[in-house]
Amino acid sequence: MDFLETTTHMFSEMAPWQGDVRDGYFPNYLGVMTKTAFVADQAPSNQLLPVDNKGTSAPAPNFSDGEVFYEQAAIHRAVQDAKGEFIMVELGGGFAARAVDAHAALQSNNPMPCRLVVVEAEPTHFEWAKQHMHANGIDPDAHWLINALVGNDTLPKLFLLGEGFYGNSIVSDGHIEQLLSNLVKGGMVEAAMGNLLRHGNCGVQQPFDVADGVRNFDFGFVSSIPLIDILQTLDHVDIMDIDIQGGEAEVLPAAMKAINKKVKRIHLATHGMELHKHMWDLFFDHEWMCETDLAPNSQHQSQWGSFETSDGILDLVNINLAAT
Repeated sequence: MDFLETTTHMFSEMAPWQGDVRDGYFPNYLGVMTKTAFVADQAPSNQLLPVDNKGTSAPAPNFSDGEVFYEQAAIHRAVQDAKGEFIMVELGGGFAARAVDAHAALQSNNPMPCRLVVVEAEPTHFEWAKQHMHANGIDPDAHWLINALVGNDTLPKLFLLGEGFYGNSIVSDGHIEQLLSNLVKGGMVEAAMGNLLRHGNCGVQQPFDVADGVRNFDFGFVSSIPLIDILQTLDHVDIMDIDIQGGEAEVLPAAMKAINKKVKRIHLATHGMELHKHMWDLFFDHEWMCETDLAPNSQHQSQWGSFETSDGILDLVNINLAAT
């Protein structure tokens, strides 16, 4: 069987999770409980899987569920292959949905010591990650949660601040010029500068074009941490889940030496066809095997259904570490 067929059969054989769900939460097939408020505005890439009308039963994903199917498949393969200690790194972690899912899958399928590393720059989402862990029986203090942007240096970066949207990103030079122009026209320069100097954010909502239209964001500085600084503290990484809104273009090439040495598997969300191809070429040049290659903004079909991607999907295996 190929990767897709094997994965489809694996999930189809899993009985739906069933149980009681407390108010304000919904379950997934692993029994992980997520606060509905975390996805009230916009579901992140690991979108909501179907649950029954009463919210008390949740099936495993299938092909038509799209990216979440491949995310969960990568998690399960990493869990099955893990030995000694399971280590996961989630970059652009949001509320740590994938890390918590990996923890649940590990307990069910291959129990062992576990270390989760979650890197998230948006402050409210970072607090939500702690809450999500607590709600699912995980002590955040026993893991490594980093409220920062993953990058190539330690310089603070101007960032879109606002909870509920999971496409927050660095503000480019061009958008900074537009922000300055808006502040000047609105007579808000003095207030914004005062807030920026005192608190690190402008404290005013400004419009910004994002994937689903125009949204209002605050603009503020967030800390930055190089990926190589994270990896050098870890003996190995069973899976690294990456969704950093185009930041992969700068972050991954600069860290490939450490990635090749430490990371066994990557699930990567890519942003735009050109960047998707660039990432494929990068890992091919470093002798990684690509298990999944689904282009962004395209339709995908199989005998098990169909779905349309927004982000691209690359599932990558470090063949030099696959047997360790």
